[in-house]
Amino acid sequence: MITININGKEIKLEKPVTVLEAARSAGIKIPTLCYHEQL
Repeated sequence: MITININGKEIKLEKPVTVLEAARSAGIKIPTLCYHEQL
C-alpha cells in the first residue's frame, strides 16, 4: 500500500495510479486543459 499527501489530505492507494487519479479519487479537483484516461 502506498500513502501520499495532497494539500494536507492523506490518501492511501492500493494500486499504482497517477497523482491526478489519486486526487480525483479523494475528491480533490486539479484543473487540467487536456486529459484522457486512455492516454
